[in-house]
Amino acid sequence: MKVFNIKEYGAKFCDRLQTEKIQKAIDDCFLSGGGRVLIPCGVYLTGGFRLRSNVELYLEAGAIIKGSRDPEDYFAWKKDEIEPIEINDSLNSPSANPTSRWSNALIRVHNAKNVSIIGEKGSYFDGAYCFDEQGEQNYRGPHGMSIWNCENLKFEGYTFINCSNWCHAIFKSKNIHFDNVSIYGGCDGINIRTCDNTLIENCTINSGDDCVAGFDSNDVVVRDCILNTACMPLRMGGNNILVENCISNERNFGSRRWMTEEEKRLGNQTSERDRHRSHTCFSYYCDYRAVIRKDPGNIVIRNCHFLQEAELIRIEYDGRHRFCCNRGLHDILFENCTVREIRQVGMIWGKDVEKVSVHFKNVTMSCEESFEDLPLLVVGNFNKIIFEDCVIEGFNNPTILLGTDDEDKIEIIRSTPITIKKVTQEECFKAHRTGISSADFGKNESELNYY
Repeated sequence: MKVFNIKEYGAKFCDRLQTEKIQKAIDDCFLSGGGRVLIPCGVYLTGGFRLRSNVELYLEAGAIIKGSRDPEDYFAWKKDEIEPIEINDSLNSPSANPTSRWSNALIRVHNAKNVSIIGEKGSYFDGAYCFDEQGEQNYRGPHGMSIWNCENLKFEGYTFINCSNWCHAIFKSKNIHFDNVSIYGGCDGINIRTCDNTLIENCTINSGDDCVAGFDSNDVVVRDCILNTACMPLRMGGNNILVENCISNERNFGSRRWMTEEEKRLGNQTSERDRHRSHTCFSYYCDYRAVIRKDPGNIVIRNCHFLQEAELIRIEYDGRHRFCCNRGLHDILFENCTVREIRQVGMIWGKDVEKVSVHFKNVTMSCEESFEDLPLLVVGNFNKIIFEDCVIEGFNNPTILLGTDDEDKIEIIRSTPITIKKVTQEECFKAHRTGISSADFGKNESELNYY
């Protein structure tokens, strides 16, 4: 394998950007037919650069690629003369447009094959929490990696810290493999949309937003991972998805959206206002930024343990949520799992023309102390909900609020008894939104107890 050492191109540890020198090493590697671009031990300050086909970016132990804190340093791709990217301003959604400001990143990969990013133990990418007042939510800067229309991608061994937006944003790509990658801070850890054949294994994700997210992605395996987040460990939609042997048990990084503007500008890592609480272990995700290619379904979550989860599950086709509005989910199975410290009402509300089936098999679920009277779920528009060999702990009277005429579609097999209470759809939505206790239905508004 040919090796292109960035130091031989003049890259060094200093207070000036090394973007052009790193890019020149990548370009020469690509033009020579491929090989390894070597990042030796040291700290290299850079703006956005582009990887190309048949290039392996290899970080030695102690190598740190540190992103600029100026969002204007991430537009070098516009001057690319080797493989120009045609700018398209016709797409309405910035996150569906590979040439939008939102799609900027420390590392861009477009229309490429056989790309690897490998790091030895002790190698880092640092997004530096670049502040961009023109970015998402008026503070998020470039992604860690923005990848479009690629195939045969490998990510291994490195650690990514302080990402300004999503750490790995991957779209319309296939044959993706993550192994032993660690993520600390930032927003989404790995987000895949319209991707096929993805394996994520042995990874540690500690994020302020979703750990693994995306939709219209098929044949996905997530296994043997730590998924710690202040949002959702799994916000996913697609076909043939398996999540197994994963743990979510700590909330080490909060959601930075609650910071003051000054704190965000300074690149602060946290503040006392940050939320350090996970919403739900699984939230179904499917909106109109992609045309759904296969029926969403065959999602299996097996041998996983979720602690400090506010809700049991969230499938919310209730007309309110913009991230759950396209194709309906067909089926999902939780098997041999635990979900603990529930403190909010979960939701299984399918699409009226594409109803969902949910199967809990050998699942132990329990509530947080002082939330014993909370309903477990609100449900409607489903084909079947099955509790098989399930244990429900802590609740005084485990209750499901049913908002449609589907009483005969709920099966409780060798499980803790569950009370099914028929209410209106409006009451279901209100319970999910506010956390009204099971015992308070039928009372006057002034008498209600909300959590």
